[in-house]
Amino acid sequence: MRKSLIVHFYGPFTIILFMMLSCSRQIPEKPNILLYIADDLSWWDLGCRGNGVVQTPNVDLLAAEGMSMTHMFTTSTMCSPSRSALYTGLSPHRNGCHMNHGGVREGMQSLPHYLQPLGYHVALAGKRHIKPPEAFPFDYIPNHPDSVSAYIQGLKGETFCLVFASHDPHAPHMEGRITADDVSVPPHWLDTWEARNLLARYMNDIESMDREFGELIGILKDHELYKEAVVIFTSDHGFEHFAKWTCYDAGLRVPCIIRWNGVLEGGSENHAMASFVDFLPTFVEMAGGTVPQDIDGIPFLEVITGNLPEHRDLIYGTHTTRGIISGKAYPIRSVQNREFKYIWNLASDSLFQNINTHGRTWDPEDASTTWASWLKLAEEDESVAGRVRHYRQRPEEELYNLTEDPWELNNLAGDPQYKVLREQLKRDLEHWMMLQGDLGLESELAVPLWESNN
Repeated sequence: MRKSLIVHFYGPFTIILFMMLSCSRQIPEKPNILLYIADDLSWWDLGCRGNGVVQTPNVDLLAAEGMSMTHMFTTSTMCSPSRSALYTGLSPHRNGCHMNHGGVREGMQSLPHYLQPLGYHVALAGKRHIKPPEAFPFDYIPNHPDSVSAYIQGLKGETFCLVFASHDPHAPHMEGRITADDVSVPPHWLDTWEARNLLARYMNDIESMDREFGELIGILKDHELYKEAVVIFTSDHGFEHFAKWTCYDAGLRVPCIIRWNGVLEGGSENHAMASFVDFLPTFVEMAGGTVPQDIDGIPFLEVITGNLPEHRDLIYGTHTTRGIISGKAYPIRSVQNREFKYIWNLASDSLFQNINTHGRTWDPEDASTTWASWLKLAEEDESVAGRVRHYRQRPEEELYNLTEDPWELNNLAGDPQYKVLREQLKRDLEHWMMLQGDLGLESELAVPLWESNN
């Protein structure tokens, strides 16, 4: 009786309080949206994320005025699968693009299909890396801020969602203000001059990217659209060496900053785990539409506005070397919760290869030159030889405590005290793969290599 009386007494008050809190920040209807996608940028390589070498004043200002989602993850650490998943709201094996340079299946729908009926012009400037064209009916505009300004001017005040897909800081990298003497290598790298030189060039490209982003913000301001627009900054995946082409957090975890004046608190952080497939349904909700039920994405609008405390319990990742190294297939799958990451290398009896190990070793800025320097260092120093061997010859299972070992250097898969956890995460991963229609190595070999490259 006492419990029911308490519920009866406090119920209406609780409902009213919840409504007051929920209505404290009005969600604008059909905001203009600018989504900026950096190319090969690791989540920690921004001034606002603690990198003291690179200067990114424009992105840092966005973080000061907006919310940083600290646990945003791409679905795959390659350009085509990552972008295809973001635009379709479907994970790589469901949309069909799980190989680099691959394309989605016939009949797939993407961001323009969902937003155009809601009154949006949906445009893409810059890098594409998506196919076939009919699955991605964007308004395609040249990769230049002036072209963006002309496009916005031509809309005459009509609502838009503009994706600007930068080519920076992707290789080839350039010399600039930052040199090899200015940088230090992250813990999962080996310290050689070649490695630091590659990082320095990469960071110079980050500064170029930041200037480009600043130009776009300036265009929104020139058109008096910046104040009310939703501006989002992210990256397709992490930087190339020991990040791209892997399922480690260095590759899957990406920066994500969202500015929405009057809705999101400036300088705030949100630690909910979210996936690239969640962008599409979130944009649909922002546009006032009904979220489609047949996609993998889950909208995070209620999470960033404070109405829901958490988002995803598990994050999944996929990778294959097919489409990168001709004729090779090295499938990798991963699942992680807030604390632990499980990685399944489905072809662990083979050597892992990518263009790091098959590149232009004569080129001082190429990542393969860094790999060559690591091989040489391993010959001279047995204490680092294991790290180099692990890059090429990986165990079938890897398990990492992300809280204690964020750089994923201590594999716990063989530790008996984690046996139950490892088996549970593997079951979660196998179940997800089944739902995705992902048959592992069999799925990859079922797609002709020429199809993934054309």
